[in-house]
Parts: sequence; structure tokens; C-alpha cells
Amino acid sequence: MLSRKLTSLVIVSLALMAPGLGYAQSEGDELDVIELELEKEAPRQQPSISDSTPSYQETAPKDNTLTDFSGLGTLAPFQEISIIQKRFLPKTGRFQLFGGLTTVTNDPFFLTFGGVAKASYFMSESWGLELNYFGLTTSSRQATDELKEIQGVSTENLVYPKSFIGVDLMYIPVYGKMTWFNETIVPFDLYLSAGYGNTETQSGESAGTVHLAAGQIFALSKAYAVRWDFSWNFFNAKGIDGSTNSFNNLFLTVGMSWFFPEASYR
Repeated sequence: MLSRKLTSLVIVSLALMAPGLGYAQSEGDELDVIELELEKEAPRQQPSISDSTPSYQETAPKDNTLTDFSGLGTLAPFQEISIIQKRFLPKTGRFQLFGGLTTVTNDPFFLTFGGVAKASYFMSESWGLELNYFGLTTSSRQATDELKEIQGVSTENLVYPKSFIGVDLMYIPVYGKMTWFNETIVPFDLYLSAGYGNTETQSGESAGTVHLAAGQIFALSKAYAVRWDFSWNFFNAKGIDGSTNSFNNLFLTVGMSWFFPEASYR
């Protein structure tokens, strides 16, 4: 009997203590949840840069400056680029004075040299008017003297020019650039001209002359240029015997040009 009473007492005690244990466990869980929520809301301390970033010593940047550009011209994109620039030596509304030396290159009997003066005015970059004057001096070639002295062939009926004056219409269809021994770039104009004038021969005759020319003007600055051309004169003249024949003179001329007024609009 006693043992049964003890057993019943233990069971009743355990039954009474069970709700307390369950309550204590649930109360502990609630405390854990509250602590977790407080930790979420509390601001977190950020780590300092000095703590997180390793120390290092700055090094000087490498010098990547390019010095050799010789291969850039072979790149495909550069081959497709066209550069359009204004003319280095503008001519519109400007005058040109030219002085140079000339010689006749196609006369087998006489050596003819002289001086040339030209004065031009350009209405545009492509068109201009020009006044030409050739002052010439002539001497016989050795072959001409031998024909007269040895063969007895008279050369007195041959005609050569003493001077020429005329007016040309100039046309400049080409503007370009060229290199001078790979040292510098020289702009130039290629021109054609045609006109009419008079040739004075050694006999004093004044013969109407058709004048054609082609040449180049190489710009040294906006005021000065080197110029050369071939000019061809065609005329009819009488010889000593009174017969009229056709003659032509091919002149090679080289000299300097001066352009004015100053080109302030370019």
C-alpha cells in the first residue's frame, strides 16, 4: 500500500511540474527571438579602410609614349581617309609678278637665251589673265657655221626670234602636293594657258603668234613661289629672200613669282 501511495505521489508531482517545464521552455524561446531581432536592428560597425585594404607603395606609371608612327599609313582605316584642305597659295583676287630665264629648246641652228617677265591677275583659283614678255638674244650653233663655211650652205634665210609679247588666258585645273626628298611637302598648281601676241624676228618683222603653255607653280609661302613652264610659239615670217614660212619655238622657262596683296582671307 505504501509503495502504491509513493508511486501515485511521484506521478502527481511530475504531472504538476510538466506545465512549468513547458512554460519555461517557451519563455526561453521568446527571449532568443527577441535577442535575434535586437541584433538585426543594431547598426553594424563598418570595417575601416586601413583594416581591410592592404598597404602598398605606389609605383610611377610606365611611359607608353609612341615615337615611331611609320607604320600608321599602312593601316586600313587610314587608307580610307580623305583630307580636304584649303589651297596653301590662294590666288583669287591677287596679282602675280614673275621673272625668270628662258631658252629655245628645239632650234638646231641657233642658241637662243633671254629673260622673261610676266604679270598676272586671277579672277578665281582656276582662271586668270597673264601678260608675257620675252627678251631674247641669239647666236649661231657650231653646226650652222660649218654649213656656211665648209658646205657653202647659206643660213641667212633662217628666222629666229628677238622678242615676244602677248596675252594669255590661264586655266589651273590641278592642285596637288609633292615631297621634297622626304623632308617637306610642297603644294603646287598645274596650269595651262593659251593666247596671242607678236614675235619680232631678227629682220625686224612683227609676226602674229599663237602662244600655248603648260607649267607648274610650287608654293614656298603664301606670297612666293618657284615657277617653270614650257611655252610654244607658232608664227609665219619672211626670210631674207622674201619667202614666207612657218616657224615654231619651244621655250623652257624657270623663275620666281611674287603674289600680292597679302592673302588675309586664308
